[in-house]
Amino acid sequence: MPKNIPSLKPRELIKILEKGGCKFYREGKGDHCLYIRLIQENKRIVPIDIGAKEISPAYVLRIFRQFGFTDEEIDKLLK
Repeated sequence: MPKNIPSLKPRELIKILEKGGCKFYREGKGDHCLYIRLIQENKRIVPIDIGAKEISPAYVLRIFRQFGFTDEEIDKLLK
């Protein structure tokens, strides 16, 4: 499990996810945007709350897990 995951603002998280290969998919309901990541022809679509002031470390990790990132990939993206 990766250590020292920071709390992030939604825009910061999106920049990190785009660096990891995620792309904007479409607008969701309310303040949510859906992002997609393709892994060996499998689609991973995750909503991200753009209206949040800050996303907690536990929720940041949960988003990375939903996209299928490994611990090593998460550590590389956060450096």
